[in-house]
Amino acid sequence: MSLGASWQRREVGGQTQLFLLGDWRIAHLDGLLKRFDWSRESQGCAVIALNELEAGDSATLALLMEWTQVQASRGMTLQIRGISQPLQELVALYRLQDMLHIDHD
Repeated sequence: MSLGASWQRREVGGQTQLFLLGDWRIAHLDGLLKRFDWSRESQGCAVIALNELEAGDSATLALLMEWTQVQASRGMTLQIRGISQPLQELVALYRLQDMLHIDHD
């Protein structure tokens, strides 16, 4: 597992998606979030793809909740795709199913 974390905007099936890459656990988020500007990076994105996320924790879910609320305030529904089993278990533990729009593809 790499310790780095990054993101990429990609067109998939005519839809702009934001892919989170690497390790987005709390121990690595401070430096990452200093470089990440959600308002700029999320432009036109209705999907967060976690397929390439190597690790996540409750801090990752907190970010997803915040981004979901930001997009909702813009009149958009943010879909979350490719969520790992451990993150799904945290979503269930914290009862976030109604807040996070998770696509179980």
